[in-house]
Amino acid sequence: MKPRIRERARTHVPALLLGFALAPGCGAPATETPAKGPDEPATTTTAAKAGCAVLSINDTYRIESLPRDRGGMARVRTLRKELEKKHPDLVVLHAGDLLFPSLLSNMYKGRQMIDAMNRLDGREGRDERLFVVLGNHEFDKEDPNVLTARLGESEFRWLSSNVHFKVNEQNKPAVTWPEGKVLPRTIVPCGALKVGIFGVTIGANAPYVASVHDPIEAARTQTAALRNEGADVVVGLTHLSMTTDHALLKRLGAEGPDVLLGGHEHQQQKAMVEGRGIYKADADAVSANVLTIDRSSGNLRISHEWVPLEGAAVPEDPEMNAWVDDTLRKHEEEYCAQQTPPAGAGCLGEVLGTAGEELAAEELEIRCFETNLGDWIVDLALGAFPDAKKRPEVAFVNSGSLRLGLNLPKGEPITRRRIEELFAYSAELRLLEITGETLQKVLNRSIEDWTGQGHFLQIAGFTFEHNPKEKTASKLTLLGAKPRTIESKDVIYAVTTAYLITPNVKGNQDGYTMLNPSMVVAKGPDLKQLVLNALDALKKQGQSLAPKVDGRIYNTNGKKGCQAL
Repeated sequence: MKPRIRERARTHVPALLLGFALAPGCGAPATETPAKGPDEPATTTTAAKAGCAVLSINDTYRIESLPRDRGGMARVRTLRKELEKKHPDLVVLHAGDLLFPSLLSNMYKGRQMIDAMNRLDGREGRDERLFVVLGNHEFDKEDPNVLTARLGESEFRWLSSNVHFKVNEQNKPAVTWPEGKVLPRTIVPCGALKVGIFGVTIGANAPYVASVHDPIEAARTQTAALRNEGADVVVGLTHLSMTTDHALLKRLGAEGPDVLLGGHEHQQQKAMVEGRGIYKADADAVSANVLTIDRSSGNLRISHEWVPLEGAAVPEDPEMNAWVDDTLRKHEEEYCAQQTPPAGAGCLGEVLGTAGEELAAEELEIRCFETNLGDWIVDLALGAFPDAKKRPEVAFVNSGSLRLGLNLPKGEPITRRRIEELFAYSAELRLLEITGETLQKVLNRSIEDWTGQGHFLQIAGFTFEHNPKEKTASKLTLLGAKPRTIESKDVIYAVTTAYLITPNVKGNQDGYTMLNPSMVVAKGPDLKQLVLNALDALKKQGQSLAPKVDGRIYNTNGKKGCQAL
């Protein structure tokens, strides 16, 4: 039987939290007219007694809130406390990407995120109602002891059904955890229901991972097992692309889960597949998913609502907020002391420049469209090889390596903290010799699965036309004194990061497997240092950073948002 889904997506503060008190039904009124269609269910008056509530977030890289009072773990704590007043057996889920990358994780290796999650229930000891799926960035560190330590510190449980770890010569697993800490699936009592939950992950490129099995087939196996074990409803907690989430429900049909709560992309998304819903919230807890599930009269009914976590409507929990402030202060002191030579207290607040225009780095912008900050950064990459025998003609950088995740308003100071957040990973540059045919393949990958993912490129030195409807990248044109069409046999000298050309690294080159180290003709500096140097030069000249978008990527739909949003 298909679950009946009722949508209550909001762009404003929902009735759920108006007056800072829960309204009846958590995401749906206590009484509604019965639905007429299979995808428009009703929640009956028995829902409050029989129903179950589920809260989910995904892709949290910061413990603190973002500018303009959005997101942050203290607001998640507030929402959880308020929901638990109505639903004391609330189930809380995190759809992966928790440990890395972030400025604090560079020092603490994800410990601060585990500490934040451990505090979400306001109690010490095991949190029986919080579950996290392994995301691909949980595997950023090559040392298996890092993941082992974080799993051991977790007072909640992890879900993983398709990632399998290697064993050493003594037949001991490379990654270990206390018994029951990592599970393929679980069943949790919630209201009058037994909620079955399993976790699947998109990938895990780490030397201690033996294999990552097909997430769709893993979902089939785990769903069947949960139903055989008595689950009334099956929730897939997924860290997959929206395309794969969609394919999972499409391929499995009745053999698949009743609903998916997902992560990996960093912005609010939903899709319906034959009566089953897929929901993803914004990264860094800018929003959260709230589901209410009821099985009155034998019919499974699911209501969904997005809850914006922002401003006074969802204030920061005081206890959690105090911990966040203390952790940020401690980190800054340690960070500054570790600089060579040691920097003074508060060095992350050092002003390196000023935004003369709004600098676009929010993920819905930089992972979907050409942006002014992207243009400026990739122009610096293009100019990074002034003494090379072969002059660079084009440059491209994956937007997932530019991880600021927010726009800097005009007039705002550009601090060292912002630059460190922008470059969470090393970005060493390489000069490549490629063909026009290879560049076409690169662009085809850039626009593939155009859902705001990190493999979308910011570019310099050339232009192309992006047709989201037809899913094409065409009309490649080399810029310069005499612009010309790029032909497949042309030899092109291109600048990009070492990450995009190196196989078997974290993230699998973001899918740019058409590039490889044999194409390298010169090694260059780290892109972050070029940015720091350029900001310093502007500051000395008394100038602000005010780049313009000059139309390198022509989107035939205009700025109408990413295709899947």
